[in-house]
Amino acid sequence: MARPLKKGLSYFPLDTQFWCDRKTQRLKQRYGCDGICVYLSILCEIYGRNGYYADFDSDFCFDIGFTVGLDERRVREIVDFCVHIRLFDGTMLKQQRILTSVGIQSRFEEISKRTMIRIEPAYCLLESAKVSDAKKRVTETKTPVSAAKTPPNRNKNRNTNQKQILQADEENQSDMEQGAAARQAELIRMAAEATAGCR
Repeated sequence: MARPLKKGLSYFPLDTQFWCDRKTQRLKQRYGCDGICVYLSILCEIYGRNGYYADFDSDFCFDIGFTVGLDERRVREIVDFCVHIRLFDGTMLKQQRILTSVGIQSRFEEISKRTMIRIEPAYCLLESAKVSDAKKRVTETKTPVSAAKTPPNRNKNRNTNQKQILQADEENQSDMEQGAAARQAELIRMAAEATAGCR
């Protein structure tokens, strides 16, 4: 029996420019360490549980407050401020009762490229995912039509496809060789400049 897919992540990347981000600075200025602790706890909840969102139910603020040692009302105030400064998407909070953001979803999508877990369309804030989903739907609707137009002589098509693949491989190989030659020329030029500066 196959193991069920884990929705959440075991880790998430924290940008080294975290403290330089204007939103983070505003949160720290208003709430100090309490604000940062609440925000990081929410990120851990989001990435660890569902991967790209957290259900904002009646117990959410209590649970986060218990984790970081703060009063539930203080946590609610910090969450509201995070929404105000757009660390979390206000529309998703109002309509879907979830905490998420474009940045959170982008990081999740990047990390989970090789898994089968995808962002639910109702929760998705990413344009790339929406466009990809729309293309997929268009392709699926066109498939039966193009299948009916398949020519009877498949061997001829197969040979043509193989020739096209071989031609594309030869072009890629040529591009790679040109790229390698350009890199080698650049390295030689840099070495010449470096040695000329030492003389």
